[in-house]
Amino acid sequence: MLRHNPLFKKFSLLAAASIALPVGIATISLAGGPPPQRQGKPVSQPATPPATEMPAMPADEKPTPAEKPAGKPAAPEGTPPARFPMPGARVTPTEGTVAIKLVNTTNAIINYQVVGVTPPRTLGEQSEILLTNLKAPLTLTYQRPDGGLLLVRPQATAMPGMLQVSFGATTDLGADTKSMEVQEDGRVFLN
Repeated sequence: MLRHNPLFKKFSLLAAASIALPVGIATISLAGGPPPQRQGKPVSQPATPPATEMPAMPADEKPTPAEKPAGKPAAPEGTPPARFPMPGARVTPTEGTVAIKLVNTTNAIINYQVVGVTPPRTLGEQSEILLTNLKAPLTLTYQRPDGGLLLVRPQATAMPGMLQVSFGATTDLGADTKSMEVQEDGRVFLN
C-alpha cells in the first residue's frame, strides 16, 4: 500500500537522486570531466612523440653526464663525428705524412680504400700490407664482402709516423666500424 502512496514515490525519487548525483559527479571527475566543446576544425597533432621531461633539480646541483639532456652537442670545427668520443690511437705524422700497416688476422677477405688516394683494394686472409706516404688528414674505409663484423684496433708503433691497424673478427655489433680517420694532428678516430 505504501508503493501507491504519492508521498512514498516522491521520497523514493528524492532518495534515488541523492544517491545517483554523487556517484555521477565522482564518475565524471575520475574520467577527467565532461568532454570539451569543440568548435570549428579539429586541430592536428604533431606526428612526433613529445619529448620526455627531465626531473626538476635543485639550483645548486649540476647534472652528471648521465643526467644531461640527450641531444647532439655541436662538435668543434675539424672534429670528426666519431662514435667514440676519445681517439682510438695517436700517431705522430712525419712531415705531414703517415704510414699505415694493415694486418688482417681474420680468415676473411677485407676490402679497403684510402679515400681520394687509392682505388678499392683487397687484403687477403691472414695477411698484411704497408701503405706509405699518406698525407694526413685521411680516411680509410674497410669492410668484409661477406658482411661479417670487424673489430679494428689502431695503435702507434715505435717507428715515428707509423700506425698499425689490426682487423679481427667480432660478433659484437657495437664494436663493428666501417672507417677510420687520421686527423692532421695524428688523432685516430673509428667510425
